[in-house]
Amino acid sequence: MTRRVLALVAAGALAFGAAPARAYVPDKTPKRHLEAAIRRTIALPPVRPTLPGILVLRAGTPLLQINADRTFLPASLIKLATTTTAVLKFGPDHRFATTLVGSRPVRGVTGTAWLVGGGDPTFATRAYLKEHFLPKPNDPVPVPVFPSGSPTVEQLADEIERAGVRTIDGNLMVDDTLFDRRRTQPGWIADYLRDDPDVGYLSALTVNEGYADLKLKTLLPDPAIAAGALLKGALAVRGIVVTGAVRAGRAPVRGTQLARVLSPPLSEIVSYTNRFSMNDAAELLLKAVGARFGGAGTTDAGVSVVRDTLKKLGVPLAGLVMRDGSGLSLLDRASPRTIGAILSWIMTVPGKAGDVLRASIPVAGGPGTLFKRMTRPPTVGNLRGKTGTIRHVRNMAGWVTPSDGVPLVYVALFNAVPSPGALTGPLDLIGLALAMFQGP
Repeated sequence: MTRRVLALVAAGALAFGAAPARAYVPDKTPKRHLEAAIRRTIALPPVRPTLPGILVLRAGTPLLQINADRTFLPASLIKLATTTTAVLKFGPDHRFATTLVGSRPVRGVTGTAWLVGGGDPTFATRAYLKEHFLPKPNDPVPVPVFPSGSPTVEQLADEIERAGVRTIDGNLMVDDTLFDRRRTQPGWIADYLRDDPDVGYLSALTVNEGYADLKLKTLLPDPAIAAGALLKGALAVRGIVVTGAVRAGRAPVRGTQLARVLSPPLSEIVSYTNRFSMNDAAELLLKAVGARFGGAGTTDAGVSVVRDTLKKLGVPLAGLVMRDGSGLSLLDRASPRTIGAILSWIMTVPGKAGDVLRASIPVAGGPGTLFKRMTRPPTVGNLRGKTGTIRHVRNMAGWVTPSDGVPLVYVALFNAVPSPGALTGPLDLIGLALAMFQGP
C-alpha cells in the first residue's frame, strides 16, 4: 500500500470518530456513521468532480443508496455478468477443445488437415505459458495461473505425432468459424489495441491471448492464422512435414479427429478472468455462451443468454446494456442495483457454481487486482472486490464481513473521473469504512 493510500486511510479512520460533516447526520447509529464516513470520502478532492453510484446492502436490505438506479459505465464489473452466466450454463468443469481434423493417416500420410478452434482463451505456446501462466522463482505467490495446466501448441504437435501422422500432404487449414469474424467490439477505442494493448483481436482459434510477443506490446493481426503457423513450426521440429500453406477454411462435418488438447476447467478460467480482470478471456467466454446456448457465436447471442440467465436469478435488468463481455466498451451500462443483485446472488448461492464464483472475486492482499491494496486488518483477507477501470471510470464492488458477522455487499461506481488512478485511496477508504461497520 502506498504512503498516499496509508495517509488517506489514517485520515479516514480518524474521521470516523469525528462529528458528522455539516450536520448532515442527525444521530449516531452505526448506519449513520457508515453513511457519514462514505459521504466524507466521496467529498474528498479526487472524488468530488465525479458522478458517484453507491449501494450498500446488508442481508439484502439497503443501508446506503446514492444514484443506485442510475446507469453507469461499469467497466470490468460487467465481467461478473459474463462469468456468472458461463459458469451456470457450461458448468464449472467444462473444458474447451482445440482439435486437428482430417483423414486417417495411411503409412503416416494424411491429406489436408484443419486446426479447429473451440474458443479456448488459454491455448498458448510453451514459451508464453512459461512467461505468463507459470510462477517465477521470485514470485510472492508461487502458484500457476491454471493449477490443472493449460494446453500448448507443442502439446498438440505431440498428440499429432502420437496419432501416427508423419506428413500432412496438403494445406494446414485453420477453422475459427465457431465464432463470427468480428474481431473487436462496439464502443472500443483505438488505444485498447495499440501501445500495450488491453485485449487481442477476437477469434475462436486464438493463441497467446492474441499477443504477438512475450512482452505483450503488439497483437497478432489474425490469431487463427498465427496459431496455424505456430503449429506448422512445432510439427516441423518433430519431423512432421506440411507440404502446403496455412490457410483459413471450414473443417468438413465428417472429418476424423486426429488430435486434441483441452483447456483447464472453466472454474480456473473464470478465476483467472475475474481475479486478474482478463479482457480477452471474458470476450471469448461471452461468444462461447452464444455459440453453445444462443444459436450463434456472436456477442449479441451471448448477451441474450446472459440477460435470460440473470433474469431467472431475479437480477433487475433495468438499464443494463452489454456491448461486450469485458467492460471495455464505452457503450456498456449498468446500475449499482443490478451489480449489487449479481453479487448478492454470488455471495449466498450454495453449491459448486457459487463456490467457484465466490473464489474468483479478488480478496484484499491476495493474488489478483487487490494484491497490494488494503493489506492490513480489518480488510486484508476479508474484503473481496471486483475492480474496473477504463478512461474516466473507476469502480469496485464486492462484499466484506464486519465484526458482527453479517456480510455487506457494496457497489462503488465513479464515472466522469478526471484521474482514475487518484481514486485508489478513496475506494480503499470506503472498504475500510465497511469493514469497521459495527452493526445494524
